[in-house]
Amino acid sequence: MNKKPKIHLETFEEYCTSILRYIEWMLHSYFKNTRNISIENIKKHEKEINAYENFNYLSPINESKITVLDDDKINTAPAEKAILDGKLLWEHAAAGEATRLGLGTKYLLNLSRFSLNDIVSHIRQENIKELEKKGFSKAKIAKEKIKINKKINRDKILKICSVDPLKVADISLGNRHMLQMAFDINEIAKRNNQDPIKVLGRQTALIILNEQTAEEILEEFKSFNFFGLNPKKIYFMIQRSFHGIYVKEGCLYYDSTTEKNKRLHNHGQLFMQKIHNNVIFRVNPRNTGKKIFISNTEFEKILSQHEDLLSYNIDDLGYLTCAIDLPSLSMALNLGKKGYAMVMEIVGQNPLKPQKGGACFFDKKLKRVIMIETNQLKNIKNEDIKHLNKNFNHYPNPAKSYRIMKEKGLPITFEVKNTFNQNGDPCDYLYANPVQGNINFMVKTAYVMRKNLKPIYNWKSASTTPLAVKAMYEQDKQPGFKDFVKKIKK
Repeated sequence: MNKKPKIHLETFEEYCTSILRYIEWMLHSYFKNTRNISIENIKKHEKEINAYENFNYLSPINESKITVLDDDKINTAPAEKAILDGKLLWEHAAAGEATRLGLGTKYLLNLSRFSLNDIVSHIRQENIKELEKKGFSKAKIAKEKIKINKKINRDKILKICSVDPLKVADISLGNRHMLQMAFDINEIAKRNNQDPIKVLGRQTALIILNEQTAEEILEEFKSFNFFGLNPKKIYFMIQRSFHGIYVKEGCLYYDSTTEKNKRLHNHGQLFMQKIHNNVIFRVNPRNTGKKIFISNTEFEKILSQHEDLLSYNIDDLGYLTCAIDLPSLSMALNLGKKGYAMVMEIVGQNPLKPQKGGACFFDKKLKRVIMIETNQLKNIKNEDIKHLNKNFNHYPNPAKSYRIMKEKGLPITFEVKNTFNQNGDPCDYLYANPVQGNINFMVKTAYVMRKNLKPIYNWKSASTTPLAVKAMYEQDKQPGFKDFVKKIKK
């Protein structure tokens, strides 16, 4: 098994099979001897097996190699025109289960239903779990718990939140996300003396859902009158989940004996799933259970009619008061005219809670800047990563990256996760973990950094929940925002 297998994207079934063959190829290339391929050994060597092939050639980025964005100097008129003309495709990844938060589907998270004590408790529990992962003894954890309880208290958390979470508006994270986009478009339309209803009606959006909560979220769209957008131009896709993979005599198989072991294959899979036929759909606005599916050919045509696809991650907190980054959008549109098919913004590490994600380095072998996921960086610690991807990317001329993806598929990494088998017992399984950001290796990509570098500002863990409360409170305080929400819901 010397030749790297191709990831086939014609159908869901072909994708599933080719994932098995690809990871088998990775394992056979690493272990050489089939008898050594076991879940235990894979787990032990996971970081090495997934390691970026040019890991030893990585060095910190030279900022002279980066495109600098000066918010004060760039002309944002092209961005506003593209919005007014409906030339953008807004993609919102809302399928994530917020595993690090442990609170369920991100879209439905509603902090107005959490007390300050709840948040304090979640942060304390997170800190204790980190000690357990480091292998601390029970006696040591008991001592540390006293320190944690003193350090993480109501007064300190309230100060970061700025307000009691029970006082923020009763709106879920996902609905806030969609409302802010619609609110910003509404304001841009008014600023340009155009009818906000008509401008909102020109917009095209793609919302990524998961199997567990899709129907509930579709009903949320209905209750908010599709946020003022035209239901005929709002598309949805339900990201599929996958059974855990087990090993038998050096070969890989899905354990389909239980639904308990099903997991998502990360954000890279959702990009590849868009290549499948008849997976993207619209809904009847009066009956969201009625779905109208479109072919992948039709979806590719929709992509070709837009100048940029903006791929949003729903946990970006800065988005809650500025959904539309006009300077960034203007730069992406300009870069698109120069042949770029991807634009990735570089931000600083989160000082409060250093996090994993796409990390920016210079690859001395390739002689270029790259963005690489931290699960391919061996034992590099989060706090040692200076530059990260903002988790928000532009895809100018979006049909370009779609066609490349159709032809090649993304490279695959994997992770070992502990879940439950058919008997309900804890069990380790393999799951593919393709990364959407790896498209930067496949298409002409620009790496952009603000003149004034900002730290990453995402709600990824319990420690960042107080910042999420603050962001939601600031969203509620925006002049005209609450009135806009009432108007949308009428």
